[in-house]
Amino acid sequence: MQHYYKGMRIDTTAFRVMKLPRTITRAVFLPVLLLVVVAASACGRAESTSLHNSISIPRITRPAAILPKDRVVGDHLVTFDETNLAGKLPPARPVQAITRGNPELKRVAITIDDGWNADMRILELLKEWEIKWTAFLIGGRGIAESNPDLVRAVRDAGAEVCNHTYSHYVMSGKDNAFVVDELWRAQEAITSVTHEIYPYTRFSGGAYDDTSLQWAADQGFWMVNWTVSSGDTSKGVTVDFQVNNILGNLQPGAIILFHFGGYNTYEVLSRVIPEIQRRGYEVTSLSRVLEGTPFVLNESE
Repeated sequence: MQHYYKGMRIDTTAFRVMKLPRTITRAVFLPVLLLVVVAASACGRAESTSLHNSISIPRITRPAAILPKDRVVGDHLVTFDETNLAGKLPPARPVQAITRGNPELKRVAITIDDGWNADMRILELLKEWEIKWTAFLIGGRGIAESNPDLVRAVRDAGAEVCNHTYSHYVMSGKDNAFVVDELWRAQEAITSVTHEIYPYTRFSGGAYDDTSLQWAADQGFWMVNWTVSSGDTSKGVTVDFQVNNILGNLQPGAIILFHFGGYNTYEVLSRVIPEIQRRGYEVTSLSRVLEGTPFVLNESE
């Protein structure tokens, strides 16, 4: 009698001729059959391995990630290409230093500069009160570039994060290459965290000349100074004096200057914000105060 396994013929007649008892036949035949099956399986694996080794199977690779395109969102540019920022903003026109927002809107802007010795209670206050505001952070000097967690904390506290140059040096009298490098190095440090570019900058001390103003505008940045200062860089200044000075100069479109490490900044903010709101003003960010003016980034640009 013949049996077949995977195309192989197995003749079991000999076992029948001997007419051994069934139990003995099973005891002899089954192990032999098992050995034949194992041998055939091994041959199949060897052939399969040989075939696999002789065929070159192409490696499947994932396509490179496609970065989202630059896009204008509201009043700023969103980009995920943070190492090649120059040229992404249209020229800022008109070429002008900004000291006040839209006088037709009853809004005032809170702007806070630098980043040195930051009083983190300021961020907690603005976040708790859900105030939109604007930060001008230094790119270098131990701030944005070396402290991305601070940049994140500022943004998460409701700020639009703008640049305050890289070195915080006075820009007046510097050449074009120096000014442009200061702007974009600072912006790269910020945008690497936020993925955002706001079209505003502030120079150290608010100092500029006609050429640096023009160079900043050509790069897409409006120069932003202020309407009234909190006076928080003056040692010995009192909270009452600071509060009265701000409230005495309150007007629609006012841009108010503070510093992260200023004198009494937290105390002054905690007093003036409720009072400004009580007088019917919206306390908000620079971009919102500039709404309705030529100094905004938009899709058509």
